[in-house]
Amino acid sequence: MLAASLCSCGQKGYTIKGDIIDLDEGDINLLDVYGGVISSTEVEDGKFTFKGKVDAPCLVYINNVLGVKYPIDIPVLLENATIYVKGDARISNIDITGTKANENMVQFKIRKDQLPAGNNDAYLKLVKETFEENKDNLLGAMLISNFYGLVSDRELLDYCDMLPSELRENIYVEHYHKVAQARVNTEPGTKFKDFEMLDADSLKVSLGDVVRTHEATVILFWASWARGASTAIPEITEGCLPYRDSGLEMFNVSLDSDMAKFAECEKDFGLFGPSFANGPEAGDKASSLYGFEGLPRVVLIDKEGTIVARGRSFEDLALPLKTIFAQ
Repeated sequence: MLAASLCSCGQKGYTIKGDIIDLDEGDINLLDVYGGVISSTEVEDGKFTFKGKVDAPCLVYINNVLGVKYPIDIPVLLENATIYVKGDARISNIDITGTKANENMVQFKIRKDQLPAGNNDAYLKLVKETFEENKDNLLGAMLISNFYGLVSDRELLDYCDMLPSELRENIYVEHYHKVAQARVNTEPGTKFKDFEMLDADSLKVSLGDVVRTHEATVILFWASWARGASTAIPEITEGCLPYRDSGLEMFNVSLDSDMAKFAECEKDFGLFGPSFANGPEAGDKASSLYGFEGLPRVVLIDKEGTIVARGRSFEDLALPLKTIFAQ
């Protein structure tokens, strides 16, 4: 939890005062990030008030009930302070004031909408500038996710470390720090991270045992439901197959929960080597050791246990495999 010392204005609790033109009459809810209802109140002539207390600043949403004429879903950075939410439900024109984090969040959105479409450099510049101004509050912590994919993993770790210790405990910061650290720990040139899976007879099979008994090993993290699986996985197996007789093995970890679908795709995709489907939780735990958040993903490990390559498709393995088996 974030420390209470981060709350604004020295208040003992929060007050959200809403005034939104054409907001439908009836109940309106304050929701947490999981969609749970924190509290509800009535709307009268577009006005509403929420009161309460948080132990730490957090992201919430102001959301009205289904079936209304003008649905709203307004993100608010909730602090123990007085926060004003004003706007027009008909055009989604919402202004949030009362705290630095909320006011700067609104300005960030306005500036982002003014950027040329597809200009990643301009967007990253905006994120960096906004982060620098807000690394002492919740907005800075929320912006960590915006860096993902635009900066290197080591840079992402640096941005996380710029936050005060209390903000580094934010769930978003902790998540992206964990992902980036795992990716740095398993980048090419580092030693592989070992893990065990259960085979069809419920016997433990270690990745390390496979690595030690083969010239090279490809870990494939996959699932039948993964986007692009039907084309990417057959390409991976077809690309790896010519090296099988020279000592290449595959270690296939599925995140499927439907065993029938798993067995069907395992056959259709032409997978070779040991295959495991220990459920989404076990599969995700293994893939998270390598910082993967999507599927399918591959890791190539040489006989010394060094990671040679990692990526999304066979294209990421092609040249490294040629290099290993040309020696």
